[in-house]
Amino acid sequence: MKICIVTPSFSGGGAERIAVNLANFYAKNGLDVCLVVFDGVGPYRRQINSSIKLIDLNVKRLRYNAWLKLRKAIKDESPEYILSVMRGANIFVGLSLPIINNIRVTFREANTMEAFRRIPWRRRLIHKLLMKFSYRRADIVIANSMDTKKDLIVNKIVQESHVEVIGNPVINDDLNEKAGDVLCHEWLSSPDVRVVLHVGRLDVQKNQALLLNAFSLAVKSVPDLKLVILGEGEEKKNLEKLSSELGVEDNVDFVAFQDNPYPYYKAADLFVLSSDWEGFGNVIVEALACGTPVISTDCPGGPRTILADGKYGVLVPCGDAERLSLEMVNHINNVGAWNFEELKKRANEFTVEAVAKKYLEASR
Repeated sequence: MKICIVTPSFSGGGAERIAVNLANFYAKNGLDVCLVVFDGVGPYRRQINSSIKLIDLNVKRLRYNAWLKLRKAIKDESPEYILSVMRGANIFVGLSLPIINNIRVTFREANTMEAFRRIPWRRRLIHKLLMKFSYRRADIVIANSMDTKKDLIVNKIVQESHVEVIGNPVINDDLNEKAGDVLCHEWLSSPDVRVVLHVGRLDVQKNQALLLNAFSLAVKSVPDLKLVILGEGEEKKNLEKLSSELGVEDNVDFVAFQDNPYPYYKAADLFVLSSDWEGFGNVIVEALACGTPVISTDCPGGPRTILADGKYGVLVPCGDAERLSLEMVNHINNVGAWNFEELKKRANEFTVEAVAKKYLEASR
C-alpha cells in the first residue's frame, strides 16, 4: 500500500513529530511512504528514514500556490491512502482532492478549538466554512482527545459518526536508548539539585508565565529548587523578562529545542505542564515514559485523559499559580511516593506501533 503523509513543516511541534514518527514506522514495516511537507525546514527533517520519499512543496505561507502544488503532488504520487496530521494541512488536502477519487483520506485533528474561538469573527467564519468543506471530504477524522472530538461536533465541522478518538503515537521503541544518552546540564547532571522540567513551545497557549509565577512562590519554600524550560518560541523574551521581574532568573534556565529531550525528562525530579489548552499533551506521555512524575493544568484537551483523572499525575485548575506552586512543593519533596513503573506502563499505551496500527484500522 502506498501512503502519503502530509505535514506543514518539520519544526519542533507535536504534530510535526507525529508525522515523522508515523512515516518512519510505516516505512520500517514495508509500506511505500511519501512524506509531503509544505515547508521542509525544522529539526525533525534529519530524523526521517532514508527510504521515505520526501516531497517539499517549498511553500512559506499556505496560500493559493500551496493548493496547486499539493494537488499536483497528490496526482503525481497517486497514493491509496492520505493521512494529514494538522488542521491547516487538512484544509488544503480537502481543497486539493479531485472531485472523484479512490483515495482513502484520514485527517488527524491535533487540537481543541480554543484558539479558533479567540480570532476575529470574520476570520473565524471563513475558517469554519473551509474546515466544513474540507473535513467532510475525509473518510474519517481522528481526534486525539474527547475534548477535541466534542469541539468538532459542537462546531458542526463533521458528524459524530465520522470522528474516532485515538491518542497520539508518541513513544518510539528507541526511547530507553535515547534516555540513556549523556546529559550535559549543570543542574540536571547533579544528584543533589532538585529540578522541575517544562518542555514545550514558548507560546501563550502553553502559559509558561503561569509556571514562572508558581515557581517564584515555590522557591520561597524550597530555595534551592531549579526550573528548566526546554523549547523555543515567540514568547521567550517576555518569559525571560518575567523571570527577572519575579527575581528567579538565577533559578531558571531556558534551554533551546533538543533533538533528544529524553535525558532531560529522565534526570528531572518533576515535570510540569501549564497550558491553557492542549490537543493531547505529548510531553506528558514522554515524561511518564521516563518515570518522571507529572503535574498538569486540567485544561481542555488530553491531560485529564492521559493522567486518568489524576491516577497517573496531578491535575490543577488552569490559571491557579498558588495551587500549582503548592503541588510543586508537595511533590518535589515526595517524589518517591510515585510508582515509576506504573507511570511507564501508562505511557506505553501511546507507543507509535500501537497507535499507528489503530490509524490504519480506522481508515478502512
